[in-house]
Amino acid sequence: MHQLFDMTGRVAVITGSTKGMGLEMARALGTTGAKVVVSGRSEETAKATADQLAKDNGIIAAGLGCDIADMESVRKFAKQSQEAFGRVDALVLNAAADPPVGSMLSQGPNELEATFRGLLSGNLVLVNALLPPMIERKDGSIIFMSSRVSQRGSKGLGLYSVGKAAVDSLVRNLVAEIGASNVNVNSINPGVVRTDFSRFIWEDPEAEKRIAFTIPLGRVAEAGDVAGLALLLASPAGRYITGQNIFVDGGRNSV
Repeated sequence: MHQLFDMTGRVAVITGSTKGMGLEMARALGTTGAKVVVSGRSEETAKATADQLAKDNGIIAAGLGCDIADMESVRKFAKQSQEAFGRVDALVLNAAADPPVGSMLSQGPNELEATFRGLLSGNLVLVNALLPPMIERKDGSIIFMSSRVSQRGSKGLGLYSVGKAAVDSLVRNLVAEIGASNVNVNSINPGVVRTDFSRFIWEDPEAEKRIAFTIPLGRVAEAGDVAGLALLLASPAGRYITGQNIFVDGGRNSV
């Protein structure tokens, strides 16, 4: 059973991984044997995170700077992440720029472009850079971070919902293209997670209580609740799972 989740000898790149879900996914992959590349907008913070993972968990890690909405920064990161440990076996696309907030009736082409740049463009650059060697080896995993709202409307995060729906579609279209490459491509679609993005909810006890009431498991997710699925999809245990948008939302999408 241990071998199913053994990442020894593999290299995982996790974008947006200096805190929150990204950090917990990096920890999960690293503690099962992977060498990990962590990233954040600040290279200094990313390197400090890598050092802390090494100190606390004995993980071999490298920290690199990357602004996912800046294509020059993304291309540089793609090259550096390949060079860090000589290869990339798993790519976890967790980083995202802050989305426009508010009614779509007050937003236009500039906001739409910013949404797609922050949620899709940088990820596509990374896929185009890091997927071909996986296909050549016939081995690898790509994991997009999507959202529960990709299949739900939202009054205040409409463009974010549109962008995440596009992420889900990108997963399916990549799988259609790469065929029998033995590279699996999936998305993780969380509900409310206790991270900075949803701080406005869980810092308000009444707001959190209202959200928790709608979730069958009765609570919002912790960052670590997502990490197990990332490990499954990146490890041999998940090698036959591909083209899926998998909800991690405490059952909220089912009721």
